[in-house]
Amino acid sequence: MRYPGASRILVVLALTNLVAYAARNALFTVYPDLHAQFGINEAQYGFLQTVFMLPHAAATLGFGWAGDTRDRRKVIAVGMMIASIAGAAGTFGESYFGLAASRALVGLGTAAVVPVANSILAQLYDGPLKASRMAIFNLGLFLGGVTGFGVGIAVGFPAVVFALALPGVALSALLVMLPVPPLPVVEVHSEPPSLKRSLKLLLAESRILLRIPTLRWVMVSTTVMAFAAGGFNAWLKELLVRKPPDGKGMSEGAAGILLGLALVAGLSGIIIGAKIADRLRVRRAAGRLWTIVLGMGLATPCAALAVVVPSGVGLYATGMATMFFMSWYHAPMAATVDDLAPDNMKVSAQALVIFTMHMIGTAPSSWIVGLAAEMYVLPSALWIPTVALGLAALAMVVATRTFAADEL
Repeated sequence: MRYPGASRILVVLALTNLVAYAARNALFTVYPDLHAQFGINEAQYGFLQTVFMLPHAAATLGFGWAGDTRDRRKVIAVGMMIASIAGAAGTFGESYFGLAASRALVGLGTAAVVPVANSILAQLYDGPLKASRMAIFNLGLFLGGVTGFGVGIAVGFPAVVFALALPGVALSALLVMLPVPPLPVVEVHSEPPSLKRSLKLLLAESRILLRIPTLRWVMVSTTVMAFAAGGFNAWLKELLVRKPPDGKGMSEGAAGILLGLALVAGLSGIIIGAKIADRLRVRRAAGRLWTIVLGMGLATPCAALAVVVPSGVGLYATGMATMFFMSWYHAPMAATVDDLAPDNMKVSAQALVIFTMHMIGTAPSSWIVGLAAEMYVLPSALWIPTVALGLAALAMVVATRTFAADEL
């Protein structure tokens, strides 16, 4: 039976995800501004994303545990408020280190959104159409990403950071008023445990979750996938506009068109991938995981072609295809993690997967690609995330073998 107010909850959570990802991508299109103001090089530019992702990943575990034991609306609202205030403060920074500190706090705050929201939506839409409904939330990821790109191009730095902080404050207020259902098993604690006990509980839950073989392989696959996505996202625009042999030599306008088409392809991929996942789930237990395997497997050759083809129709086609297939994994992954986790650890399980994805995968990706670009050329450096896509597909194949036995 559908929960009253589910649509409103879904819309607000999707908008929150959009703003969080826009804040994450806010600096991806303002490299010239940052270089002019701070004199940074490519490695330092890539390191800004690493500085964002390290606290983002670390805080995911804490927010995940809080989501299993506290009012989930307030957990997300607090995180978004931290991110918004830190983002606004970043506009007043006068040094590269001040900007990096601001980005670290934005990363920390936005860590509350995805694991807690995934658990809420999985509860609201539990059943055979779970992935399809959760795909709407994941649309915020792509729309947020392009919003961050677009605002950055339109207003530059530092205005982009301040502009994206304002809606975060408004959403924080909306979040605490949502009619979110109570946790299904664990009562919200009236008295928080001590920090020491909280850490012990967090570690104990993580050990229990890591004993699930399928979950371990899902974590390996999605972490490698996150590395690939992080590398592409951070350097895609630079690849398009830099002159050969360091890029494709496209104009800013042509690059913008390609990025817009890639957005449409990514949005379509989220919806179609989720529908395929739910249909395959009806036919076989690991159907959602096989959807991810198929998406990653098809994205790999498309990405390889996109790296080598020159600017033109071929680049548009391969770039769109890469984004389309890469985006298949979002909703099936979240739904699968929910299927594998015990009822009292749903948020913690989402957080653990996202923690490894971002701490080991996304955090170092832009920096590593930046270092490789300095040593060689940017197209050569992008073979690193391209190969990672294929490895992620292989790891997910292993996960399919144990899913039926591990599903709860």
